[in-house]
Amino acid sequence: MLWAALRTSQARAVPGASIRMMHMTPVRSAQPGPARPPPPERLKPASPAYFTTKPSLVDTLQMLDQLTREVKRELELSFILSPNSKPPPLPQGPTNIWITRDTLHSKLGIALRASQYRSVISRLTLLLRYRALVLEYFAGVDGAFAERSTTRQKELAQQVEQVLRSFMSQHGKTQDRSVENAQTTRSATRGYVDEQGRAYARGRRKESSARIWLVRAKDGCVGEVLVNNVPMSQYFSRTDHREQVVWPLKLAGMLGQYNIFTIVRGGGHTGQAGAIAHGLANALVAMLGTVPGEHANATHAHVKHVLSKDGILNRDPRMVERKKPGLAKARKAFTWVKR
Repeated sequence: MLWAALRTSQARAVPGASIRMMHMTPVRSAQPGPARPPPPERLKPASPAYFTTKPSLVDTLQMLDQLTREVKRELELSFILSPNSKPPPLPQGPTNIWITRDTLHSKLGIALRASQYRSVISRLTLLLRYRALVLEYFAGVDGAFAERSTTRQKELAQQVEQVLRSFMSQHGKTQDRSVENAQTTRSATRGYVDEQGRAYARGRRKESSARIWLVRAKDGCVGEVLVNNVPMSQYFSRTDHREQVVWPLKLAGMLGQYNIFTIVRGGGHTGQAGAIAHGLANALVAMLGTVPGEHANATHAHVKHVLSKDGILNRDPRMVERKKPGLAKARKAFTWVKR
C-alpha cells in the first residue's frame, strides 16, 4: 500500500512541475538584431623583441647569434670544419677595431651598460674568427673555390663582411685593410714564404705535429726529403708512409723539384706521415703563390684546386676513439660466458 501511494504521488508531481517551468520560461522573439561592426585589426610589432626593455639591443644580439650559427653550419656541411669543432683562432693584428661604447649607444639609440657592450663585442669577435674561412671558401675571391660556392654561401660571405664593417671604427677599418693585405699569406697553418724565399707551413694529424720548409731544388738536381735530419727512406720503413708523405707532390706533378726539410713530433709513424703531407701541401701552395707571371698564376690556381679537391689542404679531423670502461678497447668487448 505504501509503495503504490508513493508512485501515485510522484506521477502527480511531475506534470505540474513541467507546467510551472513552461510558464516561467520567457519567450524570445525570432527577429535578428542590428549587425555589429567587426573589431579593428591589431597592429603587430615588426620585431619579437618589441615588448622588451631594449629591443634594438636584443635584435642585434639575436642577429649576430643567428648569423654565426648559419656560417658555422655551412662550413660544417662543406667539410671545411669538423662537426662540433672549436672556432678558428683570431687573425693576427689589432684587436681594438670595434666602435666605442658611446658610438654603439648612438647607433642603437639606447643607453648601454658595460656588460651589454661586452656582449655585443664578444659576439662580433666570435664572428670575426670565422671570417677568414668564409671569405676564402664562400666569397669566390679564389679561383679554386669560385665554382664550388653556392649562391647562399656567397650571400653569407657578403652579409658577414657587411655586418663586421658596420661595427668597425674608422681606424679599425684602416688597420683591418692593411693587415689583410700584408698578412694574407702570413699564416703558419696555410703556409707562407719568408724573406729568404723558403716556404714554411705546419701540419697536424692525430697526435702528431710537423713543421715543413720547402726550397726549390737546383736545376738538374733531384730534391731530397729529410725528416728530423734523417732521409725519409731511413725514417719511414713502410712504403705506404713514404708514399703518403710525397702524395701532394705527386698530385701537383712536381715530384723531385723541391728540397723538403721537416721536423715532426708526437704520435706514431702513421700520424707523422699524415702531418707532413698536410704541411707539405700548404707549403707548396704558398710557394707557387709567390711566383710571378700569368702562367704561374694559372698553375697556382690549378694546383690549389687539385689539392683542395683531394682534401689534403685541410687537417684530417679523425682521431683514435677513447677506451670505454668495461671494454677491452674503444668498442671491443671481452668474451662473455653465461656460466
